[in-house]
Amino acid sequence: MKRILFPLALSLSCALGQSVFTNDFNGTLPAEVAPGTATLTSVQGFATLGPSGNTFDGNFLRSSTANVVRLHLLELPTHSSVSIGFLLAAIDSLDGEGSYPSGDYFHIKLDGVTIFRESLANAVLSQIQTYIPALGAQLARHQDLGFAGPGSYYTDSAYNFAVEPRLQGIPHTASTLTLEYVIEGVGGQDLNDESWAMDNLKVEVSNGDAPQNPRLTSYKVTYPVGTVPRFSGLLHGAAPLANATLQSSTDLGISDTWQDLTTLSININGSASFTDIPDPSADNAPQNFYRVKIDGP
Repeated sequence: MKRILFPLALSLSCALGQSVFTNDFNGTLPAEVAPGTATLTSVQGFATLGPSGNTFDGNFLRSSTANVVRLHLLELPTHSSVSIGFLLAAIDSLDGEGSYPSGDYFHIKLDGVTIFRESLANAVLSQIQTYIPALGAQLARHQDLGFAGPGSYYTDSAYNFAVEPRLQGIPHTASTLTLEYVIEGVGGQDLNDESWAMDNLKVEVSNGDAPQNPRLTSYKVTYPVGTVPRFSGLLHGAAPLANATLQSSTDLGISDTWQDLTTLSININGSASFTDIPDPSADNAPQNFYRVKIDGP
């Protein structure tokens, strides 16, 4: 079975969520969390930042860049979507898209599929941070909140990811769930130079209207180097374990044949992610179009 998909907005369920995990990291680290080298650390100057009932307090789970923190949940109740919330501490000299030594990208995967990947910048005001906080998400920016500071390149930022739209109402039906968090980039550095931390981590599941047809959401096209566009986006509602091919054309295939950019596997929840896929065929094109072709298993 083959199906052609054009970008459409994803309708999110508003069903009441059921909490399946919550932790404020002020006690023993729960068995569901695999921290790698991350450790429970005092929140220092981040204390009290956040909305009422959801503030940094006591300890948070602090990680060096390049280290992956995982959350693995089993025996989830029947559900059709999942929502994720936490407070994020961006600590010290994170380099944004980066020139020294390279960029620092906060990357979240759900069951192997990228659901968030944006750069964070703290060191100097001229750096480019691709993450644009949702309304109410930014709690502090370029402030000295402890750790390797004060001043110079070692300022800090804080965000409330409980209001990040890309982490809410994500289609999901499997009885297990694995989340992976990392700040990645060629220039990963140690705790004395840059790090990140999370607090008040929670996961909720909901029942509601699941997507009936494949849909792209959170898609964007960027031009980070020269003029070659790069496509990123999430695919939901496809046949589980099928294959999805991202294609491009400058005129909807009329005279410019649709070009295959990449093919990847759809996970058990019918989701997949295209992350920073280059499209050299559209170099300097005045316009461009994208679609996804799905080949069923």
